[in-house]
Amino acid sequence: MSTLESTKTVAADQFRRLQLRVAGIVALTGVVLIVFVNSLLGEVPRTEYLAVLDHVNERPWFVMRLAGILAMLAWVVAFSTVGRTLRDPIGRVIARMGEPVLIVAVAVFAVDYAHDGFSIGVTAERWAAGELAANDAVADARVLEVLVGATSMLSQALLGLGLTIYAAALLLTREFSRILCWLGIIGAAGWFLGGAALIARVDGLRFEVVLPFVGAATIWVTGIGITLIRRSFRTDQ
Repeated sequence: MSTLESTKTVAADQFRRLQLRVAGIVALTGVVLIVFVNSLLGEVPRTEYLAVLDHVNERPWFVMRLAGILAMLAWVVAFSTVGRTLRDPIGRVIARMGEPVLIVAVAVFAVDYAHDGFSIGVTAERWAAGELAANDAVADARVLEVLVGATSMLSQALLGLGLTIYAAALLLTREFSRILCWLGIIGAAGWFLGGAALIARVDGLRFEVVLPFVGAATIWVTGIGITLIRRSFRTDQ
């Protein structure tokens, strides 16, 4: 191998290491933001509109919604970067198929969270300040629930679908733990199916149905993030 070819190989190896490290750090940053949001969210009294407004007003709602958006943006950046580092051609193709799905999902999620954060937050502030009567506050909350609910369910289904595709891509590459990848497939697929069932208005289903799967997918992303960072320091990359 010539000196020039050797230099190019070393440069490509160093760039791939950088991609892995950045993707891992960004993925874990998204996880930290999600944990932050969920720790502040608590149990939302979804069946009582005025209680929901009180619940929202007692928390840094705008900050929480912004953190949620940044978390999903971090994940789409992380997985888009990971997809470009995969050596298996089939896995790389599948990852490319998942990229536009995840981008659209995060875009819908961002619109949903921005709308929810501002509209619900402002309504809660007006209710707490006495600017809205109880009947008016309930009416506003009901309207916002309908408007936000549709995009919320769609975003959940799309996020689950996008992550399912990426989990399948990582499984096929055999570069990651199979157990970890299967956890991702199960969690993300359940996330997708739960969101799709909510959109289809299956009787008896509530938003909480997706939460266990979201938790499993979050654990998977955590494992992937740690794996990426560890691999970025290995000498056999």
